[in-house]
Amino acid sequence: MINKKIILLDAGHGGFNEDGLYITPGKRSPIWADGSQYFEGVGNRLIRREIALMLEQKGIAYHYVNVGFVDIELSDRVNIANAMCKAYGSHNCLLVSIHSNGFTNSAAEGWEVFTSPGETKSDKLAEILFESMKQLFPDRKFRADYGDGDPDKEANFSMVVGPMCASVLSENFFHTNEHECRSILMTHEGRKKIARAHYTMIENFINEK
Repeated sequence: MINKKIILLDAGHGGFNEDGLYITPGKRSPIWADGSQYFEGVGNRLIRREIALMLEQKGIAYHYVNVGFVDIELSDRVNIANAMCKAYGSHNCLLVSIHSNGFTNSAAEGWEVFTSPGETKSDKLAEILFESMKQLFPDRKFRADYGDGDPDKEANFSMVVGPMCASVLSENFFHTNEHECRSILMTHEGRKKIARAHYTMIENFINEK
């Protein structure tokens, strides 16, 4: 077993294939008036790359749970994450799953973060991410559930209940909301700010004794 902390970076859904076609059904914005469109799986990968660049600058080890453009099955992604947990030790691993939200009502807006049900180590990390995002995006809506005393939402999503390590899934605004999509998700600065908030959470995990 490797006694070193490592970050497992998961980008939700697929990307563009060799023919430039988006391979995941749905998971995209409307076509905006200027003809532009956001594809969630592609954007998730761009945000993940920004996080990875920050980790590389600090010499923090990371591993992509899914690589390339293929929309890998959730069960396979969980198995990949757990293989890393076995190699490094579950306590040395943090899985970060990156997504954006979509809804039929284009007015739906906001940012949220998910962990598994119950009180776990993930809750504290999710709260750090939540507060960091609020600082970086003070004018945006945040969707929280303080029913158990912290802002993260709890769900039985595969990428937070399946891995044997601390796991956090972020829904980085709504790609179906034109303002959030075009001013944040479709801009390099917006994606970099999202990555910076995730890095703050990761840094806390790395420095934790």
